[in-house]
Amino acid sequence: MKKFLRHRFIVERLRMKPHSYEDLIRALQKSEEYSDVDPFTDRTFLRDKQDIEKIYRIKIEYNNSLRAYEITEDNDLYAQNLLEAFDVFRALQNYGNLSEVIQFEKRLPAGTEYLSPLLRAIKEKRQVKLHYYKFWDRSSQTQERTIEPYLLKEAQRRWYVLAWDVEKSALRVFGLDRIKHLDDEWEVKFQRPVPKGVKHYFDDSLGAWVDNERTQAEEVVLAFRKLPTDTVFMPNPAKYLEAMPLHPSQEILKEEEGSIVLRLRIKITPDFIKELLSYGKQVEVLTPVHLQKELIAKQK
Repeated sequence: MKKFLRHRFIVERLRMKPHSYEDLIRALQKSEEYSDVDPFTDRTFLRDKQDIEKIYRIKIEYNNSLRAYEITEDNDLYAQNLLEAFDVFRALQNYGNLSEVIQFEKRLPAGTEYLSPLLRAIKEKRQVKLHYYKFWDRSSQTQERTIEPYLLKEAQRRWYVLAWDVEKSALRVFGLDRIKHLDDEWEVKFQRPVPKGVKHYFDDSLGAWVDNERTQAEEVVLAFRKLPTDTVFMPNPAKYLEAMPLHPSQEILKEEEGSIVLRLRIKITPDFIKELLSYGKQVEVLTPVHLQKELIAKQK
């Protein structure tokens, strides 16, 4: 636990600005939040640097001109998810039963128990067998599907695995919440090479709905109206989308007193349309025309 706290402290400080080794030691001594963390030595700091790069994909290097350490590579989203999970674990461990003061989302993601065996299969390039429900009929019998898993994807509090479906001879996306059982003790290795660019499979999509065979990414321009006042239940969409972009391709074209105009390059899938509908009359599609017409029709 204390090792991960040290990691968090180092990353947090270096994201603010470069620090010398002595600066980090002094900052740790003054910090109340990290008061239970043991001071690091030259040896532990070097080991922490290596662990931070390996675990969080954050590279820390010494800048001779600044005479300080700085972050030179930062996989911010990946690292942030790990650190957030650690923060929740730390809070629950430190303060015991908090059921009266913390409320979690009641619709918890299902299927997370399969994350570890699927990750192992991905790393070892081994086939696994799924006992899988059809999405629309969980009461039916399960289907057996042999897959070669390539990538795990989290979207809207659900987990998915992108895999080669051996029986169908095609790439498929499987929801982990639809798995009843997973046989991962097979010794069968992948029978085909991992497709090139598989890590970019979801890049042009919102969520896990891809439909790569028919749907191509398009330029989408959206105008979001600013609310006169924010509320807890309806934050100003313009400010919210600046902090939490709809998609990594998002760029702000212009910001006016009453609205903000954004441009995306994205596949227009049902997931994306559902997201736009959630903003109600606060969003207007400027281009493309076919999406504009579809959104207007669904809003009636």
